[in-house]
Amino acid sequence: MRKEIPGFVANRLQSAIFRECVYLVAQGVVTEQELDDIVTSSIGLRWAVGGPFRTFHLGGGPAGLPHFIEHLGRAMEANMWPALGNPTFDDTTVATLVNQANEAFGGGTVEELAAERDRAQIALMRALGETPDSTTSNA
Repeated sequence: MRKEIPGFVANRLQSAIFRECVYLVAQGVVTEQELDDIVTSSIGLRWAVGGPFRTFHLGGGPAGLPHFIEHLGRAMEANMWPALGNPTFDDTTVATLVNQANEAFGGGTVEELAAERDRAQIALMRALGETPDSTTSNA
């Protein structure tokens, strides 16, 4: 937004998170459904109201982000970041992902799942006050 870089910022973040998701599923650490549940009931909720930097700023306690970085960030950099996955879409990984998607989401069409997602996102936006309530009108 302030500097030219390949890809839209949100898509870059989504890609980085998806890369780790693919790695965790391909390694058998979690299933797709478990991972989706973890994201939607954990970081998804926190990030919907605060984003990653506010979340980690709050995680630093009264001293905020500087304390978080000093207390946990350096360990994250040294221990967690090097352990993050670098998966590829080889035949085995693709088969695992497709099979699990069919198991987890095979009960509905893509259109039905998208409509369910859209309803939930609109409800969340309304709860956060980011969109007008459909029951009120400016007319």
